[in-house]
Amino acid sequence: MTDDLTQTPNPDIDAAYQRADKQDSIGMRALAGLFLLEHEFRRVAAAPDLARLVVNRLNRFAPYDCAVFWTCNARGKVLDVTISGVVQSKDTKPILDWGQQLGRWLNQSGYANVQLTPAMLDLAELKKEWPDNLPKSGLYVPLRREDGKLRGGIVLLRAAAWSHPVRIMLDQLAEAAAYTVDALEAGVHGRNGARRGFVRLATTIAFLAVLSSSFLIPIPVNVDVPARLAVSATNQAASQPNSQSSTVPRAPAQIDLQIPPQGAMALRPGSRLKTRVNGIDYELEVEHITPWLAGLFADRSIRARLVGAPDGLAPPELQSITIENASMPLPLYLLRGPISTVRKWFALK
Repeated sequence: MTDDLTQTPNPDIDAAYQRADKQDSIGMRALAGLFLLEHEFRRVAAAPDLARLVVNRLNRFAPYDCAVFWTCNARGKVLDVTISGVVQSKDTKPILDWGQQLGRWLNQSGYANVQLTPAMLDLAELKKEWPDNLPKSGLYVPLRREDGKLRGGIVLLRAAAWSHPVRIMLDQLAEAAAYTVDALEAGVHGRNGARRGFVRLATTIAFLAVLSSSFLIPIPVNVDVPARLAVSATNQAASQPNSQSSTVPRAPAQIDLQIPPQGAMALRPGSRLKTRVNGIDYELEVEHITPWLAGLFADRSIRARLVGAPDGLAPPELQSITIENASMPLPLYLLRGPISTVRKWFALK
């Protein structure tokens, strides 16, 4: 049996292993560059930062002479163009216009991942002449979402052909870039996301503040409520022998009322109520009212006393009265229809 440890090294085999390791190392570095770019895509603050990553960092695993990156809307209109090594200014406007026309033509072409050739680009209807310092060949990779919608494109210009693995990696990178463009527009992350998060929080706080303050706005309403004299006419007459009538108590008389919660939330001890009974106007003052928590799902009990009447006498008898200036908070006034329906469903009439 041969012991491998005692074998004499073979220079040819060692050289073959070194070549294989070198090729594997190049492929792994390219794959690592792809993963790092996708990682950084998810952390960009705005679309220009994404564009700079694409045109300046792709050459780590896909060398090129020039990179052109653009985004577009759902109709294919080119929105922003970024070219490697070109800063936006008046002097660079011609080459940026050329990049915009190239992006518009490729958006309309319907091409998928395709190698661009001089013959193919000669058919392109570009108003701007092709720059003399750029090769007229390269690779076009569209930015498409999972549903196939186009969000932009990448063109890498160089004279050499592109290997199939690199084209596959660029396809994956373009899909990640398309997702990032959508995420930035939707405010999922980036500066717009932080700004929208703040705006959403401020809007929520403002809405809650307005809603809370609206409960302090009373709306006068007329409410028909059950009512009865707290002291019977007989007992009141007996206690006052000089009364003008044996059946009608003199004021001040106490009256018990049952008012729906939405019509009594603004009432408190001391509140003045006006009512009309048998064509006669009376004024009442609230002496006691049950807590609002006790009246969430039931009528609130109110004890009021008569403080004003044309003849100074309380009504002879009461079954119900109409309160003319009961106050209802604005939100409940707007929701009085649904509230009435719910009360009927639960038999809380």
